[in-house]
Amino acid sequence: MHNLTPTIEKELKGYRISLRDKAKASKTFDHLDELIQYAQARTGAETTRIAISMWFRRYAFFVTAQLYMVSKHRLIWEGTLGDIAVLDDPEDEHWLPHFLLKTNQWSDVQEKESSIALQSILTRFGAEAIHPLSKTTRISKLILWETIWSYTVWMYSELLKQTDIKTRVETDIVKLLEDEVWLNIEKHSPFKRFIGAKTVEESMNPYKRVTCCLYYRIEGQEKCAYCPNKNC
Repeated sequence: MHNLTPTIEKELKGYRISLRDKAKASKTFDHLDELIQYAQARTGAETTRIAISMWFRRYAFFVTAQLYMVSKHRLIWEGTLGDIAVLDDPEDEHWLPHFLLKTNQWSDVQEKESSIALQSILTRFGAEAIHPLSKTTRISKLILWETIWSYTVWMYSELLKQTDIKTRVETDIVKLLEDEVWLNIEKHSPFKRFIGAKTVEESMNPYKRVTCCLYYRIEGQEKCAYCPNKNC
């Protein structure tokens, strides 16, 4: 078991993840209805479906950070959804909350166990959040998975520039695009559906979504630059 070094903690701050409570407010979510009410109040969304999509535009950063830790440092967080607090400044009109990890317990990931680590993240922080929220609000699971992917593909495009870990990163990307790592999560890799036949670098130039995140449904907002312009 490891505690993170100050250098790695600083890297996580770039993903709005904190190990220390410095915000004005701290929220935890033990029940779906609390999370939905919070997201709807914070966004002013007309429906719970839109509110949860907007929530995932924030929460997806947290999931991407977990994948980042495995691929860059071969470390995996031992916490669960219940070990996360949302640090939210009510004065922040842009609603960019931080995520407080209540425990700083991390384990080494051996190369032969990297698939298990990736699957664990997709299960604990992906499926365990997406599946119940999709069922409750009737938002497409694909929309939420793609919101995670939109940050993840950017993250990997940056890691691929680091020559010392490039081979490792390429291996992890291949695993995330294969169905095997998605066993008992989804029938097929949604990430593969989003990237299609492109490479990570090609998909970023320019990036376009396959699904619409409904951002334009928030009052005063327009379609994103990467909106697919379908069913919107």
